[in-house]
Amino acid sequence: MDIARLFDCPLCLGIPEREREQFLEGLDYSVKSYMKGDVVFRQGDVCRFLYILLEGEVEAEMTDDSGAMLRIETIRAPRALAPAFLFAEDNHFPVTATVLEKADVFIAAKESVFRQMGRYESFLRNFLSVNANRTTFLTGRLQFLSFKTIRGKLIHYILELASPDKKKVLLEKSQQELAEYFGVTRPALAKVLYELADEGMISVNRREIIILDREKMRGALN
Repeated sequence: MDIARLFDCPLCLGIPEREREQFLEGLDYSVKSYMKGDVVFRQGDVCRFLYILLEGEVEAEMTDDSGAMLRIETIRAPRALAPAFLFAEDNHFPVTATVLEKADVFIAAKESVFRQMGRYESFLRNFLSVNANRTTFLTGRLQFLSFKTIRGKLIHYILELASPDKKKVLLEKSQQELAEYFGVTRPALAKVLYELADEGMISVNRREIIILDREKMRGALN
């Protein structure tokens, strides 16, 4: 494992190379390796450590009250895992983090992280910035989840990918990945996708979507 990857993580950017060894010495940490399918932490666990993914990929998933599993996002190294909850009053993880491929995770004790924030201004600024950006992301995710139908979710997703003056969109996920992201079956998602095409809102060519009637799409969300 390459501990230097820690300083490529947005939380640790800007720490001068000459100070990195000292920065690490001030942290009470360990590095743990996980295999595919391992769970780093579970929804509801108390957050007592800062987790930073050094290598690999992790899936963040949430189980709702009905027991349905909702995929929140795929996290790729190097990135912190749910850092906002480290200092929260209700510091229970809202998601389960499951390893998608072999991963190395840097795990630092809460008090040592707090201590280093006082010593390294860039670390503190990065922590605040990362958590502010996560709030923005989660706000968008909540807006997405507010749409109860597959149709609403899909239209919102496509419009979010497209800038106001952009008509061509390349889907970042396959139909299977999108179905899992929406919490629906692939056939149900494909049916709605081609319904939108039949209604003249979009044209579909594999992962390429061309927006034909943006106003009609926006109207369908109301």
